Amino acid sequence: MYIDTHCHLDNEKYKMNLDEIISNSLNLGVEKIIIPGADINDLDYAINIAQKYDCIHFAAGIHPTEVHNLDSNTKAKIKDSVSHPKCVAIGEIGLDYHYFDFNDCNEAKLLQERAFRFQIEIAIDNKIPIIIHTRDSNDDIIRILNDYDSDIIGLVFHCFGGDNKLLNALKCPIYYGIGGVVSFKNAQILRDCLQNIPLSSLVLETDAPYLAPTPHRGKINTPEYIPLIASHLAQTLNLDVNEIASNTTINAKKLFSI
Repeated sequence: MYIDTHCHLDNEKYKMNLDEIISNSLNLGVEKIIIPGADINDLDYAINIAQKYDCIHFAAGIHPTEVHNLDSNTKAKIKDSVSHPKCVAIGEIGLDYHYFDFNDCNEAKLLQERAFRFQIEIAIDNKIPIIIHTRDSNDDIIRILNDYDSDIIGLVFHCFGGDNKLLNALKCPIYYGIGGVVSFKNAQILRDCLQNIPLSSLVLETDAPYLAPTPHRGKINTPEYIPLIASHLAQTLNLDVNEIASNTTINAKKLFSI
């Protein structure tokens, strides 16, 4: 059995065939799926999906590229959503500097950092884990997380890309989300890094509808591809795919208390 720990089922690309995708995923052994928060305007729909399907859970949060929308109403909505029985984490939250003009980005960085810290503190107050998004920002991510390290019950670096800086950087329980990127030809850095990460620290994800694994790269990703991602990971680690399935599922259940 598998768990997709990061799948944007609230994306409009799935509205016409959501029932079919979930049914197919269950038939392929994907027993649970977590919808991460990104755009606050999609949160209600994510909650509705989680309420409709026993196998679906959600995380509440706002993506770093959307933090301009983090007003008082949004803050209240995130706080309120945490009490929902299907809410298993705060995320995806973090920092994303990829599109910054570095000649004039200090204010934008501060805006993202304030939003990141606010949401970390919600997770700590509610004793739930954090789903981290980091892009071109690992040094600042580590700096900020170190301020809260002893109080964080656990976190996952979503869409882990193989940066050794994120290994052993914190004392809190850390997991690494492995998705379709592990199958890409240009992802050798990730595959090399995975040799230094214990299986007990890995979870599976699709990040669907993005980052479909080979041979579906460039197409719409779905949780139906989790077994394929597990197969690529098994090949990378020279392990049996059933061992990958069993251990990553145990890890996800431990991190998200599901």
